[in-house]
Amino acid sequence: MKTYFDIIRDVSNLRWSVVDTDPSSFAEVQKAVKLAVQQANSYIWGLDNFPFKVKKEAFKINKGQSALPAPKGSIVNIWLDGSNTYLEEISQEKADFLSGEEKGKPVCFWIEFGDDGAEVHFYPKASEDCTMLIRYITNCKAKAQDGTLKANLSDMDDVLNLPDDSVIEDLFLHCLNTKAMEYLIADTNDENYQPYQKEFVEAYSSLLCFSGVKHNPRLIV
Repeated sequence: MKTYFDIIRDVSNLRWSVVDTDPSSFAEVQKAVKLAVQQANSYIWGLDNFPFKVKKEAFKINKGQSALPAPKGSIVNIWLDGSNTYLEEISQEKADFLSGEEKGKPVCFWIEFGDDGAEVHFYPKASEDCTMLIRYITNCKAKAQDGTLKANLSDMDDVLNLPDDSVIEDLFLHCLNTKAMEYLIADTNDENYQPYQKEFVEAYSSLLCFSGVKHNPRLIV
């Protein structure tokens, strides 16, 4: 999979690029180019709920436990391993009136944000050790070389948080490269801006089709 530095060099060599076409080191890359690639990645990632963004994690819950760190993303649903129903999501206001001492099989949950980040709280607190399964849409748009998930590309060897699928990567990079060029050109009246905008729309349509997204995209150009 291409690294952040690989992507930067590809963008730098696209037609009508006005930046250094052959940066010798990551440190020498203009900040505007790095930012354009990051912005493009964020923009495309947020356009639709691609199937490859959906993750599922298992969390061990100890007897008496009533909260756990939330995954880095938007929760779709939560259920107990072995159960055939999802927990109901409720508001923090409704949770205010629930007994913090009640124990049993959790039936509902809510999200609270504190100094240490988001937490998933559930009610009632677990009456025995169990496993909580959480399906969520990840917000992590990149990975370090050791596999650590990251909010976005930042280090030269970072890669996109995509499946190990060369077609998906190629389609996503086509979108990313053209959108990055839109950011770099910036002037919508520039004669080179419109061709990249048109190419991005076509590339994004191909990415949607191959990814299996069925509904209308939230595409804003």
